[in-house]
Amino acid sequence: MGEDLPKEALKTVIEALCTPATAPKGFDSQADRWREEALKAALPALLARTSAKRLRGRLLVHGDEKLLAALAAEGTVTVEDVPAILRHHRLWAGLFSGLARHPGQVEAAVALLPRLADHEVEQVVRDWDPDQYTRPEGPPRLRRCRRHCSTPPSRRP
Repeated sequence: MGEDLPKEALKTVIEALCTPATAPKGFDSQADRWREEALKAALPALLARTSAKRLRGRLLVHGDEKLLAALAAEGTVTVEDVPAILRHHRLWAGLFSGLARHPGQVEAAVALLPRLADHEVEQVVRDWDPDQYTRPEGPPRLRRCRRHCSTPPSRRP
């Protein structure tokens, strides 16, 4: 979906793509498949172009974990979107990592650590690329993850 779509039409397009397809005799499965395919293809561009919380929430429902994590890594999905995402998904390592890649979101992402399952925290630590950073102690995200992993579950916040 290009930049040629007028901003005034954005809300209407989002509403149309997020509404299940119907026919005179009820639900139209073929048209709904086409709608879902169009929505998935347009989702990154639509999220990049809209800042309205309600519209973003409607769009975020349709993203899968892989897409949402990739959009978080790009900066299209931010910590402000997390409540809408968590209404339909559990927190996962990919989303956490994508959010924490951005310096302005590290603290908010770290605050989500207690919501990650232990195996997800371990995955965040395991997948972290230490060569991306030059500080010997590692980035704040990695330090907080290590501390979280080394703290017994009974003593975690």
